[in-house]
Amino acid sequence: MNLSKPVENRWISISISLFSILLATILGFTAVFQSVELKLLDWRFSLRGPRSIPDSPIVILAIDDQSDESTPERWPWPRSYFAHVIENLEEAGAAVIGVDVIFEQPDKYAPEHDDELADVLSRYDNIVLTGKLLRGQRGITSIIPPYEKFLTPSTRWGIAAIEADMDGFYRRYLVGAAYNDTLLPSLAAQILQIYQGSDTLQNFSEDEDSFFIGKYIVPKYDSYSMLINFIGPAFSFQYYPFDNVLDDEDFDLLDDFDLDTFDDPGDPELGIPPGLKYSGKLKNKIILIGSTIQELHDNFTTPFLEYYNSDGELVRSEMPGVEIHANALLTILENNYLKAPSFILDLLIVILITLITYFIAHRLLTTWGAFMIVVLMAGYIAIAFAAFIYGNLILNISAPLLAALFAFSGNTVYSFLLTQQEKRMLRGAFSHYVPESVVEQIIDDPATLTLGGEEREISVMFSDVAGFTTISETLTPRELVALLNEYLTQMTEIILEHNGIIDKYEGDAIMAEFGVPVHYEGHAVAACNAALNMQKTLKQMREDWAAQGRPQLRARIGINTGEVIVGNMGSRNVFDYTVMGDHVNLGSRLEGANKAYGTEIMISEFTYRQVKDEFYARPLDFIRVKGKTKPIEVFELIATRETKLSSKLLELLQVYGHGIEAYRNRKWAEGLDYFEHCLGLFPDDEPSTIYYQRCEKFRLNPPPAKWDGVITMKEK
Repeated sequence: MNLSKPVENRWISISISLFSILLATILGFTAVFQSVELKLLDWRFSLRGPRSIPDSPIVILAIDDQSDESTPERWPWPRSYFAHVIENLEEAGAAVIGVDVIFEQPDKYAPEHDDELADVLSRYDNIVLTGKLLRGQRGITSIIPPYEKFLTPSTRWGIAAIEADMDGFYRRYLVGAAYNDTLLPSLAAQILQIYQGSDTLQNFSEDEDSFFIGKYIVPKYDSYSMLINFIGPAFSFQYYPFDNVLDDEDFDLLDDFDLDTFDDPGDPELGIPPGLKYSGKLKNKIILIGSTIQELHDNFTTPFLEYYNSDGELVRSEMPGVEIHANALLTILENNYLKAPSFILDLLIVILITLITYFIAHRLLTTWGAFMIVVLMAGYIAIAFAAFIYGNLILNISAPLLAALFAFSGNTVYSFLLTQQEKRMLRGAFSHYVPESVVEQIIDDPATLTLGGEEREISVMFSDVAGFTTISETLTPRELVALLNEYLTQMTEIILEHNGIIDKYEGDAIMAEFGVPVHYEGHAVAACNAALNMQKTLKQMREDWAAQGRPQLRARIGINTGEVIVGNMGSRNVFDYTVMGDHVNLGSRLEGANKAYGTEIMISEFTYRQVKDEFYARPLDFIRVKGKTKPIEVFELIATRETKLSSKLLELLQVYGHGIEAYRNRKWAEGLDYFEHCLGLFPDDEPSTIYYQRCEKFRLNPPPAKWDGVITMKEK
């Protein structure tokens, strides 16, 4: 079994989550999900409901059906009507008058009507007229200002351009527009300048993030618009019919309507309220004049298109354009802006939701996980709605929900596939513990399942981690297992790459064989190549572990070659394919003998005979392992003959060989010189140090004549 799989699986799960974040973020920019997000914004308005504005600074004077029926002329009215109404509004104390009617052509009745309106406009400086923009495929192509006769020195005008979102709803207000390197103010921007006492257009400007209208700082939603914080559905502001201001003693409505209500002082004793002139309802107010007549097509769909009235009935009502101006004005006056978070904040929310989803997917069973994901999504929606209602914050909803859905679905599917794979691995566990070639051999010849084995020459390898007990005491069990699994995985892969098989693991120890189950020549060479590559890889791993602040493992390897018993051993129902015999035991002893000589790879004379032409090796000693009487010669495996050794190392091997020859011939002084030379080349060379000390000892106290140079190992 590949022990790196849990790490790989975790990274795959993390990759799925990262891909979910990326996909959700990208989809969030598509038209479909932007449209969904807009609709979710509308639902938030609906849930919040209308806001009460008992003392609104804005009043709307409606060009409505009642007024159209009461006036002598039907719409479009003579301009004199507007002149008369503006005069009356001024007398009633209006702060600013905004006319949401475009006067682009001369009066259709008589020029005198235009003259009358122009005269009124010239006498007051708190009136704002309306112009419009003409757009083409490349943006604004031209502007249409009010009729030139009305452009008096005291008259201001602003553009009235309300732009729809992709779904046809109106949620934004064009605060200004760039045309011929000039920033044109909107109707609302001009009204606000007058309302705060500004007498110059220089008080309207912009930067990358905001518009500046005198003291008001309006955050941009896009290049030239702001989001409108609608107070409610259509007709949420105070409306008065146009004819209520037009109808005074100097203007005659049609007989059934002419009551002269505007300048009626009223009679408290009779319970007759005063007209608008004396009521104070228009005093210091921003008065917006605009149409509510359906036939004039100046009505628009807003987030409050559908709402429930006080009787609980679902009402569908478009909003007059003049009231959209009113909502935009009130948003600015109250500094009650809707705030859209930055892309970074949106992304952080998506990442957080995905992270929570990742933990849910990996900590809970699928059913409970799905339930918790629903809870998570519902909880986030509730937070998003609360953020809007109580903080005017428009949190993106669709992207986080998509990320949660993708991350949970992806990780769930992956977990399912992984579970199926693990089941298949469990079903085929036998083939993972026994080499595939052994499985094939069993399939080809079921008789091999019988207990017992055959005698065969193979090479055995034993590997053990030096000082593992001490290292294990410095780590937690989890850290120890992770480190050991990482080490065993790499070592195992190298053994398998060199046609070896893993017989067993015992803690940090590995037992492996080469030349079984199918015999092949060169098994000793394969074992030595594997050992050298294991030490090379382990050196690289130590560098990585050192950088990570983890313990650096060192391994000792022993290799022996000889006749052993190979086969299935155990009971009839439970058995292992393994090897046994004296040569197996000797291989185990060689691994431990490395400790006495400070070496990493020790091979027996039996292995050396088969590999001496392929590898550099140097003699270590004649040793007698514990429990045996016959000594064997052991060697340190250095490198392959193909390896280009340094001249210094080649010199060491040559001089060391002369030293060993002198030592075995009892030439202690000569041996001292050779080994001293070796230590001059490599001061830390342990075998040279050992023989230098022996030569020095025997030079002073020579061994008896029967001395054979054999070292008896006291430990296994």
